Amino acid sequence: MKASALILLLALPAAAFSEPWYAPQRADLPIPSPEQPADVLDACPKLNKLKVSEGYADEPAVKEVSLAVAGALPLPADDLERAGLLEILSTNLDYWNARPDSARIQVGADSYDAPRLRATIKALQELFASALPPAALRQALQDRFRIYRASADDGTGKTVITGYYEAELQVTRTPDAQHKYPIHLKPADLVKTTPAMGVDFDYGRYDADGKLVRHYERREIHAGALAGAGLELVWSAHPSQIMLLQIQGSGVLRFPDGDYTRAGFDGANGHPFRSVQKILIDCGEIPSMSFKDFIAYLSAQGPREERLADLNPRYVYFRERPKDSRPYGAIGRALTPGRSIAIDPKYVPLGLFGLLKSRRPDASGGALAFRDFNRFVSTHDTGSAIRGPGRVDLFWGAGAAAETEASSMKAPGELFLFVLK
Repeated sequence: MKASALILLLALPAAAFSEPWYAPQRADLPIPSPEQPADVLDACPKLNKLKVSEGYADEPAVKEVSLAVAGALPLPADDLERAGLLEILSTNLDYWNARPDSARIQVGADSYDAPRLRATIKALQELFASALPPAALRQALQDRFRIYRASADDGTGKTVITGYYEAELQVTRTPDAQHKYPIHLKPADLVKTTPAMGVDFDYGRYDADGKLVRHYERREIHAGALAGAGLELVWSAHPSQIMLLQIQGSGVLRFPDGDYTRAGFDGANGHPFRSVQKILIDCGEIPSMSFKDFIAYLSAQGPREERLADLNPRYVYFRERPKDSRPYGAIGRALTPGRSIAIDPKYVPLGLFGLLKSRRPDASGGALAFRDFNRFVSTHDTGSAIRGPGRVDLFWGAGAAAETEASSMKAPGELFLFVLK
């Protein structure tokens, strides 16, 4: 499951989305050295005004999910192999088969039950079995399905597309002089909250007075709040690397001897997500850069690294997963690289099939290039930084190329969703 994002949002104006957002260091805003004093943050008014319950990320691009106007659907010239397309349909059908007939979702102004969603997926499986050319496929989709469009409120009607991936971290099985920061298992007292509990956070604990409160925040955990509880899965040299794992929601944990294990999301602490990258940009410390480069920047900060990581109070817990497993999403099933997306389920339900059109980074030629693409996707995951119907996070998979491309993905796009008429 993708956690606190599932992605770190950047502070860019809407106009910047017409071109790839990744930019090298600007001459007028040099990247500071690890020796730079912390007074940049101490004097930052935006940071000092934050309340305990406040997050810090790009504002939600909220407008609506509504029926698409006639002719809005782009030509469905899918850029990936067919196997992944059939896999996400199978995943969706398995998900809806496991839900009761009474289960309902809201798509825009319309409500649908589980039998309608099962029928939708079976009709799509039948349609894609015929291997229609793109023009004929678009006509068939328009004829047989109600088509919805998720759009943002920036005047363009576009969604903002970012990326996430399965992180890889260098870790040790026991602590040493360098590896002092544990990746934690879920605490026994962690409570998953529900709306009936009357709180505005997703996870918490009962304090000594029996009151439901948020669990310990990141700085408290770094100070030893969970020490002695036997929750240490593995150990890392860098708190920023742990934050990277928490933002991606899953990862490969690589040991010095070459052995490895996998970790997957298993709860969070209930605190709001704060984008450390956005904070440092807004406070004037760093320019825009890819998330991969940003984590490298944090990792080079020496004693200051922990303080910077602590700017994000949200903390995610993990469970160990089999070596041969794939990351699971909020749908409770394995994610499909390149086709599973994370959305805000308040606006876009899980288990829906759609068409995504955007512009993506491509590292296959060595140097990073950007190209247009469209492909069929499914809503399989969520993330604490994914807010509003105008936000989509595309799962890239694992490996060096996935890291580079997902870390460099931020572009405008369009998301269309299909329900059988």
